[in-house]
Amino acid sequence: MKTDACERYLNDPEANASHLAECAECAALFGSVATKPISVQALPLAPWEGAAHRSWPLVIGGALAVLCIAAAMFTIAGVAPLNGIVHALASTIPSFTTLQLLLRYVGDGVQHAPAPLQIGVAISFLVVNTLLVVLLRRAPRGIDV
Repeated sequence: MKTDACERYLNDPEANASHLAECAECAALFGSVATKPISVQALPLAPWEGAAHRSWPLVIGGALAVLCIAAAMFTIAGVAPLNGIVHALASTIPSFTTLQLLLRYVGDGVQHAPAPLQIGVAISFLVVNTLLVVLLRRAPRGIDV
């Protein structure tokens, strides 16, 4: 890309379509892409379009095998399988009171954090969100434009 005309063509190809007739380098790079049609018939089928390969029986079979092995292990250990699963889940989930205390401690810690840290967090929050908005508002470039 040598000139400003090339840059203008890159930024808006439809408005500057006549540039391809003027610049041989841009015509060599972009001219063949605009005239070459895409053969949709040559693309592979996606699973929702009727492709023959289905892996769900394998997934369901694997899940059932793991469930049977777990039930056998609970039975060997002398614990009813359903009671063992309920007990394992109940012992790993903290109580609501514990979660409330944790949130209160975190809130107190944020309130007593140094002012430069609080300002830095606020500024970085604004910078990241502004960057995301700018990136999302940008016009996409590619084959589906």
